[in-house]
Amino acid sequence: MRGLKSRGLRMDGSLLSAGRHAALLRQVAGGDNHFNNGSSSTSVMDHFDQALKFIQAGRQDEARIYLEELLKQDPENVDLLYNLGMLYTELGRPKSAIPLLQTCIEISPSHANAHVALGFAYMSSGDLKSAKEYTLTALKIVPNNPFALRNLGGIFGMEDDYLNAFYQLQKAYNINPRDPQTVYGLAFTYKSLNDFENAEKYFKALLDLQAPETLKELAREGLGEIAIKTLKSHGPRMDVVFYILSALETFKGKSTQQVKDISFEIGLLGRQGFEINDPTKKFTLRTLPGEFTALQLVSMMYTGFKQFEPGLDIGMDFSEEYGLALTLAQSEALR
Repeated sequence: MRGLKSRGLRMDGSLLSAGRHAALLRQVAGGDNHFNNGSSSTSVMDHFDQALKFIQAGRQDEARIYLEELLKQDPENVDLLYNLGMLYTELGRPKSAIPLLQTCIEISPSHANAHVALGFAYMSSGDLKSAKEYTLTALKIVPNNPFALRNLGGIFGMEDDYLNAFYQLQKAYNINPRDPQTVYGLAFTYKSLNDFENAEKYFKALLDLQAPETLKELAREGLGEIAIKTLKSHGPRMDVVFYILSALETFKGKSTQQVKDISFEIGLLGRQGFEINDPTKKFTLRTLPGEFTALQLVSMMYTGFKQFEPGLDIGMDFSEEYGLALTLAQSEALR
């Protein structure tokens, strides 16, 4: 839980892992072209090797420089167009990727992954119509392309068509069940369809995979949101009412800034995931003494935001419990 409304369905493109990306780049390293590097001549293979090292080290912008130089020497090389196009998208420059990938498929119309990559570049630039067009073309070329199925599911999700998103993502998962983006997309789609049991199953599965920390953080957020939604499936939670009453008492005499500090600290702590059904007091705060359960902290954060930003949607609805707590607080004050 991030303390703010969760981000929507986010799908990555057909970008390869560093190792697989490196293997594809090596296919281009034939021939005897050379770059002029000062007074010495460096082989194309040397430049590829350097580009691969940068990609494997996560230094994509430096790899880009090498690939751009290679492309100048061989501007119709399909593999260079494809890989540099993907790299541009990864660097947040989809508008630079689009012309390269368009050239790639003009030269090689049956290059399914190039269609997928072009679709994702359009998707990243906000053109969902073109994104869907090229992704569907990729599926005509290779009907079971898992990257195309995954991204098509992502496009449907961005259009709030979660039923079709589920269908495409389930097909992608059946082919490639250990792809983190597919597992996340499927979990998010189940959650959007209010199938919380399966959503929880796939969010937890993602946490067991080798996945980027950003995706794992989103999975923890998803689990937190499911816990909040199922928490109140049988009416108001009176333990939350008690925690809110306690929070109101805690905030008495504190400045608005102090309440903000407490609330934001809880929000940051929640990014690691709160198991709100765990009754163990295992959390501490810098801004308050004592130990707290996850549900205590979530209730306190809700109460805090109500003090200084009452209209903000923070991804949970304790309005009924908050109203009951205020009623009890007022009646207690009259005694």
